[in-house]
Amino acid sequence: MQNREVAENVIETLFDVAEKLYASVDMTDACSQEGKISQEEADAYRTTLMSLLEEMEHAIVSPIFGIHPDLRPTCCCCTESEQDEAGLQP
Repeated sequence: MQNREVAENVIETLFDVAEKLYASVDMTDACSQEGKISQEEADAYRTTLMSLLEEMEHAIVSPIFGIHPDLRPTCCCCTESEQDEAGLQP
């Protein structure tokens, strides 16, 4: 994504979606503990979701950061290599 404005909007949108998806994993874990769904269902959801997020990071996010490294979020307590390993994780 060569256009910085578009890339910035895409990254912001993907990070917002990722945050909600991570919250859904927490919700399914809680539902599992309450007996609303099985642990196997919660585990399968988590595994599938993490695989999708990893694919999104490799296919979309990393290429955008390659073109626009200034869009990569910074963390005052992380080194650059730790951020690279974290990918989409907040």
